[in-house]
Amino acid sequence: MKSIVYKRDIENFLNGFSDLADYDFVGKKHYLVFEDSIRNGSWTLMYYEADGKWTIHGKGENYSDEGEKELIKEDLINFIYKNRKYVNREIKKKNRVLA
Repeated sequence: MKSIVYKRDIENFLNGFSDLADYDFVGKKHYLVFEDSIRNGSWTLMYYEADGKWTIHGKGENYSDEGEKELIKEDLINFIYKNRKYVNREIKKKNRVLA
């Protein structure tokens, strides 16, 4: 999968997310964990394929979001674009494993 440079690259990322992400059989969702540099923790981006629903959850040493927050498409794209540096790190790691 290619790195995210432009907002238009995010559609490719979303379309290939299920192939790139890990899968939680209990929660029935694909997920990708990446750094939350602002709050010094991590973000988990989740995709529920059955519902077509995207959610995020943040967690760190001194905080944990109460629950998953569902994102509409526009907010999802903005969130990924804002965090693309950290998402790209995970894409590169996964690409090395898949190669």
